Amino acid sequence: MKDIYKLTIKDLQPSQFYISERKLASVEAWFDPADLSNFEPIPVKELDDVPVITDGHTRAVAALRVGVDRVPLVWDTDELDWRLYRACVTACRRRGILSSADLLTRIISAEEYVEQWDAWCDRLHADIDAGVIQVVPYTKADISDVLSFERRLREEEADWGWMIDDAYIAQVEKSFEGDTFRDALSYLAYLDGQVVGRIDGALIRSHFDGSTKAYLDWICVIKSYRHRGVGQALLGRLRQELKARGVDTLIALTASNEEAQRFYKSVPNSCMRDVGIWIDV
Repeated sequence: MKDIYKLTIKDLQPSQFYISERKLASVEAWFDPADLSNFEPIPVKELDDVPVITDGHTRAVAALRVGVDRVPLVWDTDELDWRLYRACVTACRRRGILSSADLLTRIISAEEYVEQWDAWCDRLHADIDAGVIQVVPYTKADISDVLSFERRLREEEADWGWMIDDAYIAQVEKSFEGDTFRDALSYLAYLDGQVVGRIDGALIRSHFDGSTKAYLDWICVIKSYRHRGVGQALLGRLRQELKARGVDTLIALTASNEEAQRFYKSVPNSCMRDVGIWIDV
């Protein structure tokens, strides 16, 4: 756990992506940057080793607006619904909000706040309670969520075959830069506020017949979340994208384990034809 006394407001990851102009004005009416004795500490929890604000975003922004980046902080000891907070942090990251300082440009009217934040939270609560599977494109902002997913894979099943080290992380981050991987397709399945599955594919363009096909590189679901429709949701989203791109054939190598075989045999509008072969180059 990090030393909370060394953290500044800018070091903290927000868990909301809008600030109410009305709430901010209320805080600024009493906030005195020269006297923080009455400043209620901002609660913080660590999520995957990242310090996250669980409450007090408006106070953090009020401080930053007058050039104060150090205020009282306290570790939040309350039992929180981490499904909800994970989903909120993910939503922030996907909007480029990685620090409290990023909220300085996210101040909206009270009316907009109700429509764009409160209503969004209500929908999120409903989706989590209903067990809705959300399938979204994998972006660079989601790498931390994916690393958590890969670690959970190893907790529930061994022998995944690659190391989650700095070199691996750097390689993944680099894959999102430039257009080298423009033909790569990758989607994540979120359930309970976290990544529980992913699917990866790539377009195959050939002069043989002038066609574009697709290759299914990987599909995986955390063991404790299997048989809940996650795999089918991922495959359905990939097929939807391929159809939109005019691709009508998805080629896959079926894994040899029985569970994978059962999954592929259950895929509608599919049949097993050729045997796959791996060739080192």
